[in-house]
Amino acid sequence: MDRTTGVSDLESFVQSMNERITSLARTLGSWVQAEPRTLQEQEEQVVQQLHLLGSALLSGLLALAPQPTAQTLTCSCGAQASYRRHRTATVTTLLGRITYTRATYFCAACHQGHAPLDQQLHVAAGSISLGLQEVLSLLGATQASFPHAAAVLERLCLVQICPTTVRTVTEDLGSLLVRQTQQTATLAQQQDILPAAKPDVPRRLYVSMDGVVVHCRRSGWREIKTGCVYTTRALRARRHPPPHTLRMEHPSYGAALAEAESFGWQLYAEAARRGVLQAEEVIVIGDGAHWIWNLAELHFPGATQIVDWYHASQYLWNAGTAIHGDGTEARAEWVRQHLDGLWDGRLDEVLLALEAHAELGGAVDEALSYYTSHRTRMDYPSYRARDLQIGSGTIESCCKHLISARLKQAGMIWSEAGANAVSAVRAWLKSGRWDEALALRPVPRRRKRREQVSETPSAGEAAPQERQVGVPISEVAPARLPAEVLVRVQSELAQERASHPWRKAWSIRQQRAQPAVQMREDSTTLAP
Repeated sequence: MDRTTGVSDLESFVQSMNERITSLARTLGSWVQAEPRTLQEQEEQVVQQLHLLGSALLSGLLALAPQPTAQTLTCSCGAQASYRRHRTATVTTLLGRITYTRATYFCAACHQGHAPLDQQLHVAAGSISLGLQEVLSLLGATQASFPHAAAVLERLCLVQICPTTVRTVTEDLGSLLVRQTQQTATLAQQQDILPAAKPDVPRRLYVSMDGVVVHCRRSGWREIKTGCVYTTRALRARRHPPPHTLRMEHPSYGAALAEAESFGWQLYAEAARRGVLQAEEVIVIGDGAHWIWNLAELHFPGATQIVDWYHASQYLWNAGTAIHGDGTEARAEWVRQHLDGLWDGRLDEVLLALEAHAELGGAVDEALSYYTSHRTRMDYPSYRARDLQIGSGTIESCCKHLISARLKQAGMIWSEAGANAVSAVRAWLKSGRWDEALALRPVPRRRKRREQVSETPSAGEAAPQERQVGVPISEVAPARLPAEVLVRVQSELAQERASHPWRKAWSIRQQRAQPAVQMREDSTTLAP
C-alpha cells in the first residue's frame, strides 16, 4: 500500500500542465484568427477555458497529496482501524466537481470509517468544499432569493448549484450562528461571562432597538427584533452657517426571531463585545415600545434614554389632524407652534394644549399618554447641548437593509428557523464578523456510519457486506444466487426486454392493422 508521491510525480504533473496550457493557447489563438471576435466573446471564452484548466489543476494537486502508508491507524475510540482500500471521492468546488482517490480505513470496534486525506482537506465524499460553501452562503444571504443566488453563482463561477442547495448551505451557517449567539447570551445571563471587549473602546456608544415583521409559514406575521450598536461622528458642510449632522459609523447588528427577554441578552452580549461596560457614555434610542425601555433599564441602567424625535413629532401631527382636520392651514400652524415647544423643552405647554382638546379622545389621548409616559426621555435641548443623536434613523435603516431587503420580498413566506438563520447570517456579515463566522464551521464529515457484517469470508463465500448501523441483519440484502440460476434469470430478462412492444419500431401501417389482429386473437380465444 505505497501511494506516496515523489519527485517524478511532480515533474509529470508540471509537464502535463505545461502541455495543456500550450495546447489551450494554440486553440484560443486559432479560434481568434478564424473570424472577427468581440472582446466580450473573447472574455467569455477565456473564462470558460480557464475554469476547465483550473479544474484540471486542482485535480492534479489533489493527486499529489501524500497518502498514509501504514496498514493501521488509531481510531478516535482508541482501537486500531485497518486499511481497506483506496476509494474515489467526488467533491463540488468553486471549479466544479473534482474526483480524487484516497486511502480508507475501517475500525471494527466502533464501526467507523476513516479517510485521513478527507480530514486533511476538510471535506467529505459527496460534500461541498468550504470555499464553495462560503460563496453560497454569501450569495444566499445577500441576493433577492435563493434562485437568484444560484443564477449569479453560475454566471460568475460557471458552477451549477440548485437553489435548494443554496438555501440549505445558507441556513446551515445561519443555524450555527444562531446557536453561537444563544450560547454567548446564556453565558452572559447565567454565569455573567461576557465576550472580551474590542481594544478600540469608544468614549460614547449608542444602542438602538426596534422590530420588523416577516411572514412565516406556520405562525403568520412574526416580529424579528433588531438591534444596532454604533458610534457617531460629526459632519460639517461648507455652507454658512454650517449645519451640524451626526453620522453613524462602525455599526454592529443583532437580529433574532425571539422574545424580548432572550433578544435582550443577545444584544447585551454584543454591546459588551463593543465595550459598553468600558465606554464613558451610553445612549439608548428607541420609539415608544415598552419592551425597548424594559431592556434598556435591565441591561443599560446608567444609559441616557432618548425617545426618537420623529416618533415624538408624529403624535403631534396626528393630534393636530384630530383637532383642526387634515390638510388645513390651522393644523399646520398649530403643529408648528407646539413642535417648537417640544424642540425647546417646553413639554408642559404642549401637554396643556393637548388637555384643552381632551374631549376629542383618539389621537389626542394617544399623544397625551405618550408624552406623559416618556417625558423623562424627551429633554431635547439637553441632548442637543451634549451633541447627542436624537433620531432613530439608524435602527430604522437597519430594519430595512438588514431584514426587509432580504426577507420581505414579494410573496416570500419563511419557516421560523429559516428566517432566524438568514437574519443571523446577514447580521454577522454586516457587522464585519464574516471571517469569524466562517471559522465556526465544523469540518465536514460523512453522516452515515457503516459496520462490517463479515470480516474474513472463506474461499468461495460471498464478499463481506456492509449495512447501515441500526438496521437488523434480517434486512440486509441476501447473498448472491447460484451461478447457473443467475445465468438463467439474466437470459430470461434479456429475452423479455428484446421482445417488449416498446422496443419494436412499428410503421404507421402496422399500427393501424393492430386492432384487427387483436380482434381475431380475441375471437379465437373465446371460441368454444
